[in-house]
Amino acid sequence: MNFDWTVYNYDYHQRIGNLTSEAQGTVKSEKHFPVFLDNGKEMVFKPLSKTKPLSTPFFAYSEVFWSTIFHNYFDPTTPIYHLATCQNIEEEYPNKYHHGTVVEKLGTEKKNLINLYQLCQANKNTLPDISTYINYCEVFYDYTKILDSEFMKQHPGLAESVVKQILCSVLRQDQNYHYENVLFYQGEEGLEIAPMIDHEFSTMFMYLDKPEKNKNLFVTTQESLEGISGEARKHTSDDILKMLYIEKLEVEGKNIDKIMTLYPTTAIEFLENLKRFITDFSTTPFQMEDYNYLVPFNTSNFYIGQARWKENDERKAKALEAVLDQHFITPDMLSNQIQDQVLQNAKALKKRIEKQLK
Repeated sequence: MNFDWTVYNYDYHQRIGNLTSEAQGTVKSEKHFPVFLDNGKEMVFKPLSKTKPLSTPFFAYSEVFWSTIFHNYFDPTTPIYHLATCQNIEEEYPNKYHHGTVVEKLGTEKKNLINLYQLCQANKNTLPDISTYINYCEVFYDYTKILDSEFMKQHPGLAESVVKQILCSVLRQDQNYHYENVLFYQGEEGLEIAPMIDHEFSTMFMYLDKPEKNKNLFVTTQESLEGISGEARKHTSDDILKMLYIEKLEVEGKNIDKIMTLYPTTAIEFLENLKRFITDFSTTPFQMEDYNYLVPFNTSNFYIGQARWKENDERKAKALEAVLDQHFITPDMLSNQIQDQVLQNAKALKKRIEKQLK
């Protein structure tokens, strides 16, 4: 399996336009992504954010890694992300890094993109009301009522496509797979699923400068597949956090249970692709590469960005800069760990599906 770690370089001043993306949930936000014309294709640069919680340069590596896997094994329409830089973007958006990824633009002139949240809002009689949901990272979102809805029963092909994307989110153990991640094309011919995008919050690529935190987070994802054990209660002494932790595990388990009950055929198809992936990824050495892309980082750097651009507190931002040590971690230091965790999670998901199919 080949991964392209080439870094593509752009200049913000050479863009052909900006793509605006607006969060639709309880917490509103607007994002602007520069668009470039590259070999006749419209390419969208997605910058790493200085205010997004837990963001590091390895969020970009996660996008490249998982988009490549999904494209090759689960859905060939998945656009493949590439590492990229965008010179001069910080002149207009100082709260963004000039590092990020680039990916081919979704959508056409005849088809609009809408997300699952918007779909629910537009079909309140046949889909559940999720209007009060808040986008939190490190939260698993409940899709059971959506999968069980009258709308999905009326659109079985669409439902199966949503199920595949949910299963892919479990494979990458997405810690932020919220209701605006699932996208649809809406056009004259009706509604159809759009390819998967946004693969940043994969557990395997988070807290890579904090090994114990990464390990503990990964352990929780395994418990969510294997069932809650006594270990689940050892990670915190705080009763509220303990409750939230157990609830988090239960949500992912419920999503899988609902899929296995309503869409076993789709699960079987996913399972066959999963087996191919496990075989190939187990027998091929995995090595991430760095072509002068990586910079020193700290998973907590977003606190600096939030202080500076959301709270407008420069004193606090400078104080945080003074105490947050920056870490330079090379890809060869992490490649084996990421391969091991990805395979462990893939095998756990395979086992969970096979067990319920019996």
